[in-house]
This record gives sequence, structure tokens and C-alpha cells, in this order.
Amino acid sequence: MNTKELLLSVLMMGPATGYDIKKILEQEVSKIVDVTISNIYPALNELADEGLVTFERVEQESRPNKKIYEITDAGREACIDTLMTCEARQRLRSEFMFILSFAPYLPKSRVKELLDHRLADTRSTLTSLDDLEKDGSPVTGAISPGQNFCIGLGRALVEAERDFILENREKLLSQSPEDIDLRRLTKVERFGKVG
Repeated sequence: MNTKELLLSVLMMGPATGYDIKKILEQEVSKIVDVTISNIYPALNELADEGLVTFERVEQESRPNKKIYEITDAGREACIDTLMTCEARQRLRSEFMFILSFAPYLPKSRVKELLDHRLADTRSTLTSLDDLEKDGSPVTGAISPGQNFCIGLGRALVEAERDFILENREKLLSQSPEDIDLRRLTKVERFGKVG
């Protein structure tokens, strides 16, 4: 999905300011899909020009004025059309996993650092999911059945990752050297058997 389509999907939850939309994209949507935060306001202006969103200017004392954006019927139709026709890819891309594929060549301290950091990330993600489930959406305060399903699926995936790391970390650590001296590694030791 492109930025405009993501914006429409956020506005399906209800009217929101640009700041609220940005917060939802950063705190919620970016955990699920790649989001380019930098072009939110130009994209919102394009959506307004296309008649897919409207906005109301709200004056504020001692603060800059703000715009509250709302999806139009045409915007809702465009969003649903996108959700009906876009490819729903599930990708697994991870620098963490790529680096750990070289664990036998990395010092045990580095492998432990990577695993500990990832476990901390899983705890943080689970806490965020708990908070979202408890507090609801920052815009509407409610959670739709679809959002509830995604929270549960996300929790299941993160818990499975955490459990796998905890169950297999010692085996991986046992395959890593205490320290490494790259000058002593031959070509075969570094990259496996040649030919």
C-alpha cells in the first residue's frame, strides 16, 4: 500500500488531525507495514484535492491552527477498493536473522548481545500490544474486531519468537567462539568448503 492508501485506512477509523495520523502511523501501523512518515502532509493535501478527504481548520489560542481530516464517501470507497484488490503479502525480512546466520563466526558476546536485544524488543512489543488492547486506538479509543484479531495474531507471533529464542539460545551460543581472530581464519574456515 502506498502512503495515500495508508492515510485513507487510518481515517476509516474516524476524523483525525495530521499529528494524530502521524502518531498512529509511527506507533501502530509502522509495526506492521513499511511507512514513509515524511510525506504525510503533502499526501493529505493530494487526497483533499482528489475529493477523498475533507478537512476543517480549527483555530487554537496560543498554538498553531490545526486541520481535522475526515474521509469522504469517495475516500471510503477508494480505501475499500484498495483493501479488496491489493496483494496481501506476508514477508519475513530480518537483519537480526541474517546476522545470526553467521553466529559460528561471531564472538559469543556479540551473539548474546543480539539475542538479549531481541528479547528486550519482544517484551517491549508485547507491552505495546497490551497497552493498545487496554487503551484502544489513539483516535477513536475503540478497537475494531479486525484490530483485535491483529493484536492477537501479533502477540502469538512475538510470543513464538520469544519462546524459540529462549529454547534455542544456548545451543546457538555454544556454536560461537569466545573470541575471534580473523587473521587466523582460512578461506575455508570463513566461508565453508570451496568447490
